[in-house]
Amino acid sequence: MGKNKAATIMLSMLVAIGLIGAAGYFGFKQFSPKTEASEPTAEELDKLMVETDEMTTNLADQAYVKIKFKIQADHKDAKDELEKRLFQVNNLIIYEISNMKTEELSGQKGLVSLENTLKTEINKVMQDGKVVRVYTTQKIIQ
Repeated sequence: MGKNKAATIMLSMLVAIGLIGAAGYFGFKQFSPKTEASEPTAEELDKLMVETDEMTTNLADQAYVKIKFKIQADHKDAKDELEKRLFQVNNLIIYEISNMKTEELSGQKGLVSLENTLKTEINKVMQDGKVVRVYTTQKIIQ
């Protein structure tokens, strides 16, 4: 009878520990702050986007590029500031592109690098928010 009682107590303790562990896991998952930001809807994105005019400029190797961007701000006030600073943004774009050669701008790596550089440089002049992403919407090299 003693062995049966010990086995029952041990089994009961294991079940209790398992239930406490499961309750702790689900409680932690339920009440912990969400770290992943959900992607904004198309309508939300549209309210945060600023589009540049099509620009044509020389590259460092005497070719030229026609290019256009959409820039995503992090909130409405940042978008308003970005619209007011569009002349500075255009200036930054021309500066960055004029130092590039055709092969640097031709592939996906070059575009990603340019977009990231523009994001960093634009954020240096922003005061009421920041640029989340720069999208290349048009590009022709000749």
